[in-house]
Amino acid sequence: MYKKYIKRLLDIILSIVLIILFVPLFIIVGLLCFIVTGKIIFKQNRDGLNKKSFIIYKFSSIKSDRTYSKILNFIRSFGMDELPQLINILKGDMSFIGPRPFITGETLPNDYIDPIIYTIRPGIISLATARGRRRLTHKMRLACDLEYSNNVTFINDVTIIFKTIGILFKQNIHGDGEGQTK
Repeated sequence: MYKKYIKRLLDIILSIVLIILFVPLFIIVGLLCFIVTGKIIFKQNRDGLNKKSFIIYKFSSIKSDRTYSKILNFIRSFGMDELPQLINILKGDMSFIGPRPFITGETLPNDYIDPIIYTIRPGIISLATARGRRRLTHKMRLACDLEYSNNVTFINDVTIIFKTIGILFKQNIHGDGEGQTK
């Protein structure tokens, strides 16, 4: 029941609340990205629920000019570039928690991707995020996606959220750059 109905309802309610609360942050981050990169939003095709392609939204936070790299690194390190994905959640393309969506048409490592991963909406954060983010190998991330896909519960979602928040702050306080997201 949670996986089929309640999770989606919570995604809708929470995304609306967060969009309203974060309007000032949307404006500030959007302006910084525009000043530094000349663009506000970065769009990319990703594989979603049932492997249906959708456009993911992110703040444009990549620029090769080192002058502004600290600003953009800060935005990425705390996941602020992911804020526009709240719109993806509201549209039904994504969820707060689920496997991170693959780039449509991307050549992936030869690791097997279990089709069950595509039976739930992809997430802004995932079990792999909560277990170490980019420190995990591709194979380990796929194993986390499979584990999560087979065990979608409210308790697991709450646990993943709190572990991810802890990892974000721990990694950014220690300055190891692991808070950066793709």
